[in-house]
Amino acid sequence: MFSDHLVLAGGGHTHALVLLRWAMNPKLKPAGMITLVNKSSTTIYSGMFPGVVAGKYKIDEILIDLRNLALKAGVSFVMAEIEGIDLKKKKLRLAGRPEMEYSLLSLNIGTKTNLNSKPLILRDKDLAVPIKPFSKSYKFIVEQDIYKDDSSAKPFVIIGGGFAGIEIAFSLRKRWPKRCILLKVKSGKDINKNLLRNLKALDIKITQKTPSVLYPKLICTGNKPFDWIKDSGLPLDENGRVLTRKTFQVLHFQELFAVGDCGVIKDYPRPSSGVWAVRSAKPLAKNLEFISGGLKLEEWKPQKKAIQLLDINSRKKESKAFISWGEFMIGPFNFLSRLKESIDKRFISKFYRFKDIDSEMSSEKEMIKCRGCAAKLAFTPLSSALNKLNLIESSKDDSIDIGILDSSKTLIQSVDGFPSLISDPWLNGRLVAFHSCSDIWACGGSVISAQSVVNLPSIPNNLQQELLFQVLEGINSALNIQGANLIGGHTLESRITSEEPYSLGIENVLTVNGIIDDKKYVWSKGGMKKGDQILISRSLGTGIIFSAFMNGQVKPYILDYVLKEMNKSQHNIVNYINQLTNINPHSKIINACTDITGFGLLGHLSEMLESTNSDQLKMNLEPLRVSLDLDKIPLYEGVKELLDKGFESTLAPANEIFLKNINGDKNLRFDIVSNYYSSNSSFYKSMLKILVDPQTCGPLLISCSPIYSEKLIQKGPWIKIGFIS
Repeated sequence: MFSDHLVLAGGGHTHALVLLRWAMNPKLKPAGMITLVNKSSTTIYSGMFPGVVAGKYKIDEILIDLRNLALKAGVSFVMAEIEGIDLKKKKLRLAGRPEMEYSLLSLNIGTKTNLNSKPLILRDKDLAVPIKPFSKSYKFIVEQDIYKDDSSAKPFVIIGGGFAGIEIAFSLRKRWPKRCILLKVKSGKDINKNLLRNLKALDIKITQKTPSVLYPKLICTGNKPFDWIKDSGLPLDENGRVLTRKTFQVLHFQELFAVGDCGVIKDYPRPSSGVWAVRSAKPLAKNLEFISGGLKLEEWKPQKKAIQLLDINSRKKESKAFISWGEFMIGPFNFLSRLKESIDKRFISKFYRFKDIDSEMSSEKEMIKCRGCAAKLAFTPLSSALNKLNLIESSKDDSIDIGILDSSKTLIQSVDGFPSLISDPWLNGRLVAFHSCSDIWACGGSVISAQSVVNLPSIPNNLQQELLFQVLEGINSALNIQGANLIGGHTLESRITSEEPYSLGIENVLTVNGIIDDKKYVWSKGGMKKGDQILISRSLGTGIIFSAFMNGQVKPYILDYVLKEMNKSQHNIVNYINQLTNINPHSKIINACTDITGFGLLGHLSEMLESTNSDQLKMNLEPLRVSLDLDKIPLYEGVKELLDKGFESTLAPANEIFLKNINGDKNLRFDIVSNYYSSNSSFYKSMLKILVDPQTCGPLLISCSPIYSEKLIQKGPWIKIGFIS
């Protein structure tokens, strides 16, 4: 039996609070491996969303950073969309990636907006947007801001007369003082008279008529379960919610739990509300802890009704709010709005206060050691050891020519790898593969196969099996899109005590084989020509960003974007250049190339220049020099700000040895230019640190003639950052 893998499916409020409990009290966390699976890296606190719409809060202020929270709780985080569940095999099906095996599963996936009302609503998806997910509906509202002061603009329609629709209507009136707002309801009689009076006072029109298809609409028509829940075979009530016992265990499935809007205790019906989700967090956490320890579970009896506060966000500076208890409602009063604001801020501050505490701890001790490519050996000890061996020159090409095949194609090989960069083993496998393949791409080759050596943490065999499966699937998925395969490898078990999350204890090395067609030529590190332009294929800054992430100080959307870019194969841009070579067989398009990895842009470009000038000197020619334009070097968002806060990769200080090449001797000289900043400016000093920042899944760097530079920039991601003189 597969054991000791608790999967938290969904990052709703309940699971977020459970993780917070374990982060603050690690001894309470159940033994074994725990994984949180959620479609996004953040979750929006629903209680404050109307306040964001009204302009009271910024969207960043109501986000819970699930990835960072999971890391601090010692829990693996997997960003993936859940597509289904195999109850017999105990597997969770995920979109675009392999299924995940579990021994215990807790569902806190929420619901989606009920769109069963009328076909009219979905006729134009750009004009009719459901309130959930909040990230998309907020984007829709922001796009409509251009009409906020236009009383003649098409009316904005809110479909649904429940509390959610009414509160959003009040918030939009605060946001858009002049625009016409329509609240489409089934019957005006269903709205509390006091609420109705305040809606009319704020010029929010109530209608029962079907609005024009041309009007923009926000759909607030209640909730319904995700489709895969309906098809899961789980016991459901008439509203499609998973039926559970008082222990939150799903009926007939002791290893399954369901909470929040997606679950309901049998014989204790209640509406969907964040109130119950928050209150169920502690009893759920306890029962997950108890079942892991073989203890008796506790029962929880939810209250039938809950107090709800509805903020009307009036046009005046001070807002007012209603309070309701079932059918009973009073207000609006200023003090109730202040009460709601206090409750909401106290809730969200739990997660921000946790981050503040963590950052203070980090400042008192050494920064957490960087992972990924930043874990490689520094240049000085590496080059010294290789020089002593007298076998391999450190400035040689990224991959090794190991012979000619019978087909006359050149076979090349390279090896690379690193400790897990993130806690998602499948995605980490892909990143290792793409990072390792870049040595083959940097020679103009096509990857054909790879072998992997995986060092796994010392944990139970079943958990090792799951981690190994996910890693190898990730590697293979990155190879398959290139027409390559994983053909074998070796596994090891670590003899170091495993820390949690266990997935961060995986170390992976990949030997990659590639070929270069007999009609092509091998791209080398050396070979730059005078007049060449230097092009880079993607942005810099991953070392700095991941240093900040490991210390809990990077914004989630920044890391999301960086991971998305790193998760893209660069084999297509190499293929395009090889296609140009086919068209121009007598022309050498790429004079020199490398990939930017552990030694940073300046380190790897130094290798290119050193190799080039070595050949120049052998031919009694003048050495070349590189000019880099700091203003043109692309950076990931947030990199400069993180540098200002003191974050840098642990390998970066060792890489500063390459800074001596700026205005260095004539055989290895770099000129740094900028039209906007002097060498004494803070920007210039920051850019020097970025030049030596180690890159995991970093860009390719090429030197080519201006004629081909223009073609490549037009057709690909290339950016010109300098030239050779």
